[in-house]
Amino acid sequence: MKLVSNSSPMIFLAKLNFLELLSKDQILIPAGVHEELLAKESAEKDKLVRFLKKKNITILKPKHFKITSNALEKGETEAINLAVEQKIPDILIDDRRARSFAKIQNLQPHGTLWIILRAYKNHELTKTQTRDLIYDLPSIGFRIDQEFLFQILKKLD
Repeated sequence: MKLVSNSSPMIFLAKLNFLELLSKDQILIPAGVHEELLAKESAEKDKLVRFLKKKNITILKPKHFKITSNALEKGETEAINLAVEQKIPDILIDDRRARSFAKIQNLQPHGTLWIILRAYKNHELTKTQTRDLIYDLPSIGFRIDQEFLFQILKKLD
């Protein structure tokens, strides 16, 4: 699958040690997101550096910024613009506001949780692995409504 990615899904997957869930996808990363991923020292930075060197990753700078908003971060703006410019409908982005902006541009936003559930659906993860990863999300800073979390976990049963 061809995807444009913002930083948060890759950061969360790196924290979970499951970046390989994106290894079958062709991923375009805006230059601003690339800079953001490497800007600060973190426990997952080495994993991200290795991941960004893979053949399925392409770093591009959007040529035109048709979509701008003070409500979005630089990486989110670049990701949305790159997806529109490259005519790639699927975008990896977790932030609720950024997802809304993506939908306005007729993009299909997906997030970290979608990546995990897709891997389960494609038999890349067991039910136990999937449940464990979902349970681990809040502990690594992923914000999710508890009721929604429990609804997802119920569907796994």
